[in-house]
Amino acid sequence: MATRRELRHALSGARAYERWPYFGRPQKRLLVAGIAMWIGALLPWVMILGQSLRAAPLALSWALWAGLMTLAGASVRWRNIATLSAVLGGGGAIYLTTWQATTLFKACLSTQCLPGPGLVLLLAAGVFALIQALGLFRGRSSS
Repeated sequence: MATRRELRHALSGARAYERWPYFGRPQKRLLVAGIAMWIGALLPWVMILGQSLRAAPLALSWALWAGLMTLAGASVRWRNIATLSAVLGGGGAIYLTTWQATTLFKACLSTQCLPGPGLVLLLAAGVFALIQALGLFRGRSSS
């Protein structure tokens, strides 16, 4: 059922504006993944002997960049750019968490050194962003 605004635009020959999300659920989920990356960047990354350590400033900026790229994919109108942004953001988050976890486990192989909630959330959000990028890529032919 068309709204009055859509009917008025159709009759006047003007193009009705599209509403967000432009590509459906994957774009909404990219918004959630980007915000989760930002939250994960601010939470503690490493737990050593019960003490929590936060990210170094440069690692924090990379994590925030990955979240920003994912949020960019959630807001653009072009499917290819949204897919590329989701891949870059999700891949950057996964690479950063993998690097941090391998560095942690090389330094300390006991159960006293564990990844913190920020690192786990950043990894989960990165995987989630890549899954949504795949959904955007698969839906490309239908639009």
